[in-house]
Formats: sequence, structure tokens, C-alpha cells
Amino acid sequence: MKYRLGLSLLFGLLIMVLAACGGNTGATSAPTDAQTVDVKLSEFSIDVSEKNYTPGKTYHFVITNNGNTSHEFMIMPKSEGNMSGMSMEHMDSMALAMVDDIQPGETKTLDYTFTTSAANTQPEFACYIAGHYEAGMKQTVSVKQ
Repeated sequence: MKYRLGLSLLFGLLIMVLAACGGNTGATSAPTDAQTVDVKLSEFSIDVSEKNYTPGKTYHFVITNNGNTSHEFMIMPKSEGNMSGMSMEHMDSMALAMVDDIQPGETKTLDYTFTTSAANTQPEFACYIAGHYEAGMKQTVSVKQ
């Protein structure tokens, strides 16, 4: 009786350990219907493989920092004035989406869907780390139906 109980407990423990070890590898992948957009960051430019976007469509941004300093990638409403005086907290609150702290040589991803209210607008992709935006680290894109 003790032997069967011990064997049953051991078998149950083995099943739990195997279940805990299985599953997701943690790698992120694009949603199956997403269009991949390559984004290259460097001093002081943002190069994208696509500049025209459709509302309601999901995009999988693959963002690589080819530069020598840390950068960020923000999707922002088109700036109508000088944003350089704004606090980072205020700019972060205005962002449609963002990935921060992208170190040199690092690649990060972002999945984003432009809303239908973004139709016929020109958002910016930008880096607002001190001095980067002013040095030209921005890219205007188009969202059209």
C-alpha cells in the first residue's frame, strides 16, 4: 500500500515538473495578419521600410538600434509646435505607442494598429531622448483609408 502511494505521488510530481518545463519559449512573434515593418535607428535618423499605413491593420515593427547610443521609438501625433519644452512624462502620455531604452545593437518589437480615427493624419515616428528629435530623429508617415 505504501509502495503504491509513494509511486503515485512520485508519478504526480513528475507530471507537474514536466508540465512546468513545457510551453512557450518566450519568443515574441508577429500576429499572423500583421505586416512587418523594419525600423532602423541611428544618430540621428529613423529609417522605415514602410511610410504609408492603413487604419485597422496591425503592423509588427521590428526596431533595431544601429547607432552608438541609446534610442527610443515613439509613435506620436504630428507635432504642431515645439515639443522640446515638454516634460518626458507629458510626451509619454501623448504617445500612441512607444518602445524605450533600445540599446546599441539591440532589436525590440512593437505590434500596433492605427485606429480609424487616425485616418488621413500624419503621425511621426520619433526619438525624444534629449537632443535627438532636434537633431532630426523623426519620420513623418501617412495613415490613409
